Amino acid sequence: MAAYDIVLHGATGFVGQLVADYLALHPEGRRFSWAIAGRNPEKLARISKTVAARGAEPGVIVAQSADRASVEAMVSDAAVILNVAGPFSEYHADNIVAACALSGTHYADLAGEYWYQRRMIDEFHQVAERTGARIVLAAGVDSIPSDLGTQLAIEHLAAKGGRAHHAKALFTSYAGSFSGGTRRAMQARKNIKQSGEYEAGFHTDPYVLAPGAKRSHDDETVTGWDSYRFDTDFRRFGGPFFMAPINARVVRRSLAIDGHLPCTYEEGISIAALLKASWLWLSRGFGYFVGAPIPMKPKPGEGPPRWLQRAGNFCVRVHVSTEDRTQSALVEVRGAGDPGYLATSKMLSEVGLGLLLDEAPPRGGVLTPATALGPVLRQRLADAEEGHFMQFRILN
Repeated sequence: MAAYDIVLHGATGFVGQLVADYLALHPEGRRFSWAIAGRNPEKLARISKTVAARGAEPGVIVAQSADRASVEAMVSDAAVILNVAGPFSEYHADNIVAACALSGTHYADLAGEYWYQRRMIDEFHQVAERTGARIVLAAGVDSIPSDLGTQLAIEHLAAKGGRAHHAKALFTSYAGSFSGGTRRAMQARKNIKQSGEYEAGFHTDPYVLAPGAKRSHDDETVTGWDSYRFDTDFRRFGGPFFMAPINARVVRRSLAIDGHLPCTYEEGISIAALLKASWLWLSRGFGYFVGAPIPMKPKPGEGPPRWLQRAGNFCVRVHVSTEDRTQSALVEVRGAGDPGYLATSKMLSEVGLGLLLDEAPPRGGVLTPATALGPVLRQRLADAEEGHFMQFRILN
């Protein structure tokens, strides 16, 4: 029997500490035991003591992700592993995924590295199917709002008697910042393209996370929203969104697993959202007006100041329609907090608790938030913080 219900690996990083704080104060805290894990025992001990002063004290596990024996020992102590130590393609997350898939231990991370995600699918999907392990990729702002929003819109259209053939998402708000970890992940994406390890077509394949999937047409692009335009369904001007290459690939995997292909998917961001995000920074003088400047070149372990974490927010609308476009559905997913950090830490925590505590259809494999938990996760997120964290609304 596992010593802990949840083990948080990478707890000494910026997002890791936010996740630890959220778990320590969670209203369901009496229903689960947990521990923090990482390679630095001194830092782990300090975080454990700090967290204990505010809520439930976690156990401490010293584990080095590059050491398979160390990883296997950590995984054997857990029912669920939450991994926030990225970039995942560089920090040996594959060792943790392998141990979880083989042992039937549930796992979730925040990876947006499509080449790492594809390798996990190729190497461990069938293994996890056999053991029942749910390996959940992209369990933060990339890509929960897009993924769950698309799933909800498709469900609503089906309730009207229609089958989704076209889907698109437009972020109407996305205000926040970035951390040292984000900078490293962006550099990792640049490095993998320059390495020549994969053919050029691999990087431009919209279905790279859905190998063998039935495509709608051959000229689909990764994001589907590659220029600025006025969209008549959303009645807004929108353009390319920097998160869309991550989200679109994940959503297409969900569509493939749930049998919704062929169905096109595109994702962008509204011009108004870009203006609102700029105003958030400018109105506070990039943080100097409130005595907490935004770090322009954050180091690993650094992230946005508290005022920006609280003031940040996101909102995405998802529109789906039938092949002849005579029937459609429109939903909205809205959330409070800096999308990539405060909001993401809460989303990942709720994924972990959902994997541990909630009943979902039995399905193992390398999955997405929608296919691993789906409506169960939507409800959990909607209930979080008494309904003040995230809202899911059907608009049409």
